[in-house]
Order: sequence, then C-alpha cells, then structure tokens
Amino acid sequence: MKTTKRLVCLVMVMTMLVTLFAACGSGKPAADSTAVNSSTAANSSAAGNSNSPAKPFDGTKINYIGFGAMWTNEIVASLDKFKEETGITVNFQQLANDQLSNKIAVSSAAGGSDLDVIAFRPLQETLLFTNNGWVEPLDGYISKSPEFDVNDFFTSGKDICAVDGKMYGIPLMTEREIVYYNKEMFAQAGITSVPKTMDELLEAAKKLNNPDKGIAGIAIRGKGSDAVTQFSGFLRAFGGDFIVDGKAAINTPEAIKAFQFYGDLLKNYGPAGVANMGWTETQSLFTQGKAAMRIDADSQYGFALDSKSSLISDKVGYFVLPAGPAGAKPFNIVAWALGISSGSKNKDASWEFIKWSLGKEMDVKTALAGNPSTRNSTWTNKEASKNFPAELVEVINQTNPIGVGTDRPFMINVGEARTIIGTVITGAILGKDVTEFANKANEDFQKLLDKEVKK
Repeated sequence: MKTTKRLVCLVMVMTMLVTLFAACGSGKPAADSTAVNSSTAANSSAAGNSNSPAKPFDGTKINYIGFGAMWTNEIVASLDKFKEETGITVNFQQLANDQLSNKIAVSSAAGGSDLDVIAFRPLQETLLFTNNGWVEPLDGYISKSPEFDVNDFFTSGKDICAVDGKMYGIPLMTEREIVYYNKEMFAQAGITSVPKTMDELLEAAKKLNNPDKGIAGIAIRGKGSDAVTQFSGFLRAFGGDFIVDGKAAINTPEAIKAFQFYGDLLKNYGPAGVANMGWTETQSLFTQGKAAMRIDADSQYGFALDSKSSLISDKVGYFVLPAGPAGAKPFNIVAWALGISSGSKNKDASWEFIKWSLGKEMDVKTALAGNPSTRNSTWTNKEASKNFPAELVEVINQTNPIGVGTDRPFMINVGEARTIIGTVITGAILGKDVTEFANKANEDFQKLLDKEVKK
C-alpha cells in the first residue's frame, strides 16, 4: 500500500516536472509568478548575543530569480535553516520561462545590480548570457570550495555551462534520451533481450510492427523542429554532428546515413502520421498500447506509469539508446543551472547560496522530492534515488557516463536552426531525397551560423 501511494505521488510530481524541460520548448510556469521571502523571523537578538555562533554573512540579503519546480519547493522550505547557518536572507522570485529570460535580459542590460543568483537554461542561454557579459565566471569560487566537489557533476552538464574553459553555471536538473518499451509486447513477439545496436532496434521495430491491429513498432518525434532533439542521438551514433569545427555539418556522409536511418525507421515501422507528431502524440500512443517502443526523455516516465491514464502502467520497461557505428550517444542535457549576475553586489553570498542549494546534502533532499539530479553520487545512492523506478535508475546510471550535453546545435539562434534541420528529418520520413534536402538545409544552416560569428 505504501509503495502504491509513493508511486501515485511521484507520478503527480513528474507530471509537473516534464513541462519545464527545454526539449519540449514549453514556456509555461510550473507555478504562478510569486515572490517568496526566505524568512520573516528576525535574527537581531541572535546577532546581538555574544554566545551565538558567528555568521559569515549576517544581515546580507540576496535576490534569487528562477523557476517553479520540486527543487524550488524543497529549497524554499529549507531557507530558514540556510539563514540560520549563514545569516543570508534570500528574496526568492519565481517566473515563467519566457518571463524569467526577459527579466534577466532587461535587468542585466541595465547593469544587473538588482540580481544576484539567477536560474538559466544552458542550452538556450549560456552563449547569449556570456556573450553579453551578464553572468560571472565561477572558477575562482569553485577552486576555493573543494568540499563542493564539482567533479561529482556529470561531465556533459559541466561542459554545457562552460565557455572557453570557464564555468558560468552549476547544473541543477537533467534529462536523458532513453527507450521506453512494452514488456508484454516484447514477450509476445519472442524478443528476450533489448536491442543493443541500431540494427537490432530496426529488427525489433519490424517484428513488433502490426498495422493491422493499429500497433506501431516504434514511435519517435517526426514533426520538424520537435524531432531534432531525439534525432541528435541517432546523428551522433552514426558519427555525425550538427556543427563540426564551427561549420554546418548536416550533409556529411555520416549525417545523411543518420537521417536516412531515422526516416526509414519511422516510415516503415512508425505510426501513421508520425511526420506530424511531437512528444505528446508519441507518448499518447505508447501509453495507450499503440506503440511497442518509444524514444524520448526519461523525465516523461511518470505519464507511462500513471494508472489513471496509461493502459500499460504495469508493462513499462526502459533501455539505453542503442549504439550505431560510432557507439551509443544519447543526450544527457541540463535543463536548468544556477549562475551569479555579473552586476551583483553580493557575489560571495550568492556563491554561498549556490554551494548550499546544489551541495551533496541538499541534492539528496531535492532528489527525494523528485528532482533529477546532475550529480553522479546522488544517482548511485540507492537511498537518494529510491523514489524513481529501479529499472529506470539503472538505465540512467548507464547513460550518464556516455551522455552528450546537447540535443540540438549549441548556438544562440537555436530555434531557427532546429526548423532548418527539421525539414530534413520530415523529408526523410516522407521518402524524399535525403541528400538533396540535407544539402539545401546545410546551406541555410551555414548562413545562420555565419550571423553568429564574433566580429
């Protein structure tokens, strides 16, 4: 009974979480815009008591601006303890994604002195914020804080928060590309082991595909720009990438093979109309028993396990994205990171907050609340990860070391880039000439890249 209640609670939590991730491009808030003061209790009597322990930042106030999620709720609930230990009061403000970005841009352009700790989306905003000088390099603070153990964070997570070898953010929340599968359908088809290679994935999809019964062998995003994120794992597995040595690379032989494989897989064994499907459509097909496999982010597992809406909640399994000629290259991206405003007047206190909120002890607490950690130690800690499905945790721990930190081109005008690349994906699914589409898209993509070259 306790297990059932725990699962129901966790499913509800993860349903809230998935709307936050960048891969889905959502700008909706997890909570209405609110301002939360970390503590209304005065500490004046404690400060004036000579017997009270020293507080390094007694009386300091910092402004935090970020998003709403389980991580946020757990941090807010613990701010009184943080103030008791450090003397720092945190003025906490939550905004919707787009509102948050706009607020940071406007404030930073005016000097950024009204901001201290900021939450940002590394894939979309690291380059923009660093190019404009809006965020402070953190390397000096990190070097003075060995107990923070920055090496415990995923390499892919640290890389996406760095530019020219300098770190500007600390990873907060991640998601990985994995394969969901229907265990019952696998057993009925006589498939006794999960695919380890792309060729095996293709064979399994073929064997599981049953259009007469309305069942697709596999469901993955096929709709233009939406599909770019999931395609990234295939592109890298075939030895390609979006950008190589600063140049557009989506028409290389490796990239064309990846486009062709992805297109053939979905054209032959995907659901009808897959070229118009995003994550919500493929998810619905899988949870309704209309697709034997589905590839997308692990943050969406709660939908598959929700017995109220999923017809296969007791049949769900997971496995690592299979390897191609270049190996297995699933994405392991950072959805959010914390940084310090370059205009902050309280940088040391801001680092103290980041060090505390993303430290190992607090990271375990936020993981137990449902936050997908960016620390290796948290995922390998059975107690810390106990509220996630054990089989999923195993796949996550297998994916973390091989994960790639981007699921799209790493650039400022990433939205336009995804649209360009998406035309090749959709064209491949519709049986168009992949080479022709890739050549045209690569030309357009290069023009877009040229606009971002520093002058």
